Amino acid sequence: MTMNKAPKYISTQWLLGLLLLFCLPLQTKAQQVPLLDQYYINPLVYNPAMAGHKNLFNGYLMRNQKFQGFDGGQIIHLLTLDAALKEGKYGVGLNLMSDDVGIFNNTQAMLSYSYRLKFANDHILRLGLSAGMADFRINMNQINADPSDPYLINNNYKRTKFSANLGVNYNYKNFRLGFTVPQLLNNSLQEDEAQNTTSYQLSRHFLLSGGYRYLLSENHKLAVTPYVLMRYAKNSPVQYDFNAIVEMENKGWFALSYRNQYALGLNLGLHVLKNFKIGYSYDIGIQSSGRYSSNHHEILLGYTFKKKKFSSEPDRIMDKDVSMLRSLLAEKYKKIDRLREELEKMEQEEKLADEDRDGIPDTEDECPQTPPFYIVDQQGCPIDTDGDGIVDSEDYCPDTPGLAGNSGCPEQKEEKIEMPERLENVYFAFGKYYLTEYSRGKLETIIHLMKNNDDYILKMHGHTDDIGNDKTNDQLAYKRLITVKNYLTLNGVPENRIVIVPHGERLPVVANTDSKSRAINRRVAFEIYSYR
Repeated sequence: MTMNKAPKYISTQWLLGLLLLFCLPLQTKAQQVPLLDQYYINPLVYNPAMAGHKNLFNGYLMRNQKFQGFDGGQIIHLLTLDAALKEGKYGVGLNLMSDDVGIFNNTQAMLSYSYRLKFANDHILRLGLSAGMADFRINMNQINADPSDPYLINNNYKRTKFSANLGVNYNYKNFRLGFTVPQLLNNSLQEDEAQNTTSYQLSRHFLLSGGYRYLLSENHKLAVTPYVLMRYAKNSPVQYDFNAIVEMENKGWFALSYRNQYALGLNLGLHVLKNFKIGYSYDIGIQSSGRYSSNHHEILLGYTFKKKKFSSEPDRIMDKDVSMLRSLLAEKYKKIDRLREELEKMEQEEKLADEDRDGIPDTEDECPQTPPFYIVDQQGCPIDTDGDGIVDSEDYCPDTPGLAGNSGCPEQKEEKIEMPERLENVYFAFGKYYLTEYSRGKLETIIHLMKNNDDYILKMHGHTDDIGNDKTNDQLAYKRLITVKNYLTLNGVPENRIVIVPHGERLPVVANTDSKSRAINRRVAFEIYSYR
């Protein structure tokens, strides 16, 4: 495939990178709202109700980079501006975001509006709504693939949709509780052309956050805030963050965070000059894969335009401010370098003490050459729970004796699943291989069936009528199969559970005698099998 710039080969490293990006910690289909670290410093990134909440004008610039060690990785750039009006009764804001993940790009521009309600003493409720445009693109030029694949013919897929977010925030003294619904409209990005059909759902998300600020000193200059953020989207498990934030008034902050089944985070922030702040966060992966992908960084730059106070004093000399900023930044990066060196040293010492990384020190390990991270016993030797001669780390069925040729699992029994007659085929126009609206309705039922039964395998047979030569009809049957397969995989059916078989004109369901009989033969037929 010829491309406009240097090709990106689909290597094992690249595929592992995409897997980590989309599957940790949430599923691909559901997780589309980016995972950021310093949202407790800049809450407007998620909640439009926080526009103008400090009765100030704020500007923040954030860059979040994940999985730097893999080809492409994920890079998020975010700019937020917000201001208070009428002494904070109203708030307005602007969010600009660019989210790049390999061949995917999501760019958004959103305007926010918030309204403050006061109840009794110290009870404050803020309501917020943001609306704007979301531009979603997939650049197939970055993939080396078969150029005859009809799904890759349109290699500049893009869609722009109206998007909206809803937010609520409640404050009582030092307690804060927020609720946000990003992608409120649950838009579907869909493109239906003569050559292919693509579909992508912008799933509605639900975010619940809260924390309490404990004051540790009488002059209120030192405080600790436990802060929790929970995320949920349809077809995705609940994901949550725990944060412990230590703040020194007008000096800065330090935070430790835990993102469930994913990473530990360190965050350091400084207040510089009069109104400027800078923050840096670094995530350390805690899963086995996280040991190789702990290159997650986020940088935050913020500036607050405080209300002017009339004074006869001259303005501060900016040269001194710039010099102070340079000095503080230099010291900060020295600390970051020292932290990185200490982490590398700890990792090297751990490797020397336990060469095969099985958790048993080399001095006590009776099997020191075990592959890294194998499941081992107290002597450091691999475990075979079911006694079938295949160690648990390589056994797909570790509790059931099985065959080596079947990855340690018993021989599977094939059972054909009966399907309603109306679902057995989808039909195509003469010489065409795009889906009709009626056909997509049938496929929605099959998608639901496949996603609810993990042991099902779908076999698809592609057929044509007898008009044209054998080669042309074989190619047409293949294109029809690929069109259906792409629709299924884009809607959550795993590719490895779909088998396609092109037949061309060789197996007509009825004799090709007239236009009606030929229309019946232009089809993709479905069979579902269960393997237990």
